[in-house]
Amino acid sequence: MSLDTPSGGWRHSGGELGAAIRSRIAGAAAARTKQPHLLVVNARRYDAQRQPGRFLRTSLPVNAGQVLRLPVSARWLPVAWLAAVLLAACGEKPAPTPLAHDAYVWQRRWQPALSAALRDSADLVGSWRILAGEIDRQGRFEPIAVDRAAIVASGRPAIPVVRIAAPLATLDSATLVADLVALRGDWPTSTTLEIDHDCGSRQLADYTRFLVALRRALPPGQRLSLTILPDWLGAPELDDLLATVDEAVLQLHSLDKPARRLFDAVGARAWTASLARRTDKPFRVALPNYGSRVVLDGQGRIAAVESEVPLAAGQVGEGPGEGRELFVAPATVAAFLRWLEKASPRHLAGVVWFRLPLAGDQRAWTPATWRAVVTHRETAVRLTGELQPGDRPGQQVVVLHNAGAMDGTLPAALIVKAPCRGMAGRNGYVLEREGDDSVFLRSQPALLRAGGEVIVGLAECPSGSGGVRIDE
Repeated sequence: MSLDTPSGGWRHSGGELGAAIRSRIAGAAAARTKQPHLLVVNARRYDAQRQPGRFLRTSLPVNAGQVLRLPVSARWLPVAWLAAVLLAACGEKPAPTPLAHDAYVWQRRWQPALSAALRDSADLVGSWRILAGEIDRQGRFEPIAVDRAAIVASGRPAIPVVRIAAPLATLDSATLVADLVALRGDWPTSTTLEIDHDCGSRQLADYTRFLVALRRALPPGQRLSLTILPDWLGAPELDDLLATVDEAVLQLHSLDKPARRLFDAVGARAWTASLARRTDKPFRVALPNYGSRVVLDGQGRIAAVESEVPLAAGQVGEGPGEGRELFVAPATVAAFLRWLEKASPRHLAGVVWFRLPLAGDQRAWTPATWRAVVTHRETAVRLTGELQPGDRPGQQVVVLHNAGAMDGTLPAALIVKAPCRGMAGRNGYVLEREGDDSVFLRSQPALLRAGGEVIVGLAECPSGSGGVRIDE
């Protein structure tokens, strides 16, 4: 292979730099003919030939982990020139590009707090993906009344999203297409319509036929986006489904399997990589920044889900039918974001967050926490525990505070360093041991919001005695 005309070419071989590199190599090879010269490119050895500036690849590769000895001739090369040659040859990737972020606006009732959130978080997102209509389980089409002035004031474009909760088999396809085309007409500045429908893998062929009909009815140039589920990745029908749309949004959060919480980081990596291999179109991944209260029936099946109704922190039942809080730790999602940026999966266009957090929303991260994760400015969670006077003489309340700027996971255990009695756990903590060092153990994971506090237990303790130690 000649350095002047290598197969595949050198990215940095043109101009004055390339001429200088070739000149230096040729000169060094001509001046030091008494010893062989070696060029290493992509772990392959190239021995110098008698003709200056030419190298011939040997049959022996450089082993992984082997220390590479640069030839003596390389000493004639300035460090910057040598680095340019090696980087060009190895096809080194540039530094990871920060991901683009969108956010779902999923509220069905627009209130002043939502308009304020659009204004305060606009700098974090490229687009809002707004719930614009819903076909409920009974097949009724319900458009959502949105604050268009607040959207315009945010300075960010909006993508209308229609949620189809009813099975397609129960709906009149022609009527549904007409309703969606009419809704799209209410968003004249939007170039994209997104459909959110969670069907089973066996219904993907029917879903594809519906999307083909919808696409034909939409105006020319209208882009179609589609949410997809990880369960669909194993279905051969997914290829035809993806062919009907311009973009897909892979939902990496789910309530289908409460034992796995809302987000499975290991599964999310595998699903993202799988879709990157599967599609040749841009796709995004939807990540959670919210929590849900899941009510289970007597058989442990999901009977009801509460995600947007604010409840007091820690008000969670312990038994079947009473409920279980599910959440996603900000640190877990932040680590996944870093992996996304480093891995740079093929065709990944960005992230969509579910959902835009509001001030006072007890089921979502605080806006400050979400901002910190998006901008990679996470800070340490500052948890402290203390004993406070209770409602009656001698009673002490075990309180856990989060004095930091980030939402954090409740600790696994709290130890009360005081000779207390009559103790009882509260809000997801149970009394494990009572004595001079009483221990409260967390019975289920939960998230303590930045600046918030939660009562862990009650106790009868001597006034002013002892303290609380956090044990992870």
